Amino acid sequence: MSWRKALSLITNSVFSALIPEVCLLCGSGNLEGLTSICPECRTSLRWVLSPICKVCGRPLSTFEKERSNLCGACLSNPPVYDMARYGLYYENLVRVAITRFKFNASLYSSRPLADLLIETFNRYYVNEKFDVILPVPVHTRRLMARGFNQVTILSEKLAKATGIPLDRTSLVKTKNTEPQVRLSRAKRLLNLTNAFQIKQQKTIVNKRVLVVDDVSTTGATINEASKVLRKAGANYVGVIILAFRMHNGAIKAINDDTKNS
Repeated sequence: MSWRKALSLITNSVFSALIPEVCLLCGSGNLEGLTSICPECRTSLRWVLSPICKVCGRPLSTFEKERSNLCGACLSNPPVYDMARYGLYYENLVRVAITRFKFNASLYSSRPLADLLIETFNRYYVNEKFDVILPVPVHTRRLMARGFNQVTILSEKLAKATGIPLDRTSLVKTKNTEPQVRLSRAKRLLNLTNAFQIKQQKTIVNKRVLVVDDVSTTGATINEASKVLRKAGANYVGVIILAFRMHNGAIKAINDDTKNS
């Protein structure tokens, strides 16, 4: 890790401790109660809500929701995990906060993002029993360059809030893949082939595991990670993703469908 990156991490850590009680998404001081997000920002957030696929959690099109409660992808090629759920759309303030956190080492952004992840957990998984939380890992080279894994930080806060043990080391990424956002769906699948391994199988076998990721579009990463967890003997694989990245036109179409239904 470069000295500039190290200095940025230290600076942001100090800033996190000294920052006044303001909204950590927009910076306004209009907070209510024990929260990191002001009412205005909270109103602007767009959650991924029903109708969604009962397995992968992605929004259903008009045709899909009229036909069944499964999306076309899950009908034709079911994922390896048992259930996945998303929090919000990857847009506007959420996109800015994740980008700031992930690429600019703005660690103070982890608090509102973690709060939103915990809300997502409480919406979908609060009555489920999990033995362990597993953050989607990054390759060692990327970890050294960035200095941290943002998903691990979010997972730490989720583990603290839920009481579910966190395992940072059993699921590892052994292949330094290209960023998924730049690739077609076919190339995403090839890019992730054999990308993950399990180091500590005893922490996985016969366990109910919850996989955590920050952003997903096609679900290729979480499905590939789930494959090795299944192979290692996981009894149940749940997935929670903070944000769903989707083409703006498709988002508008789904929202229009919802309004007109």
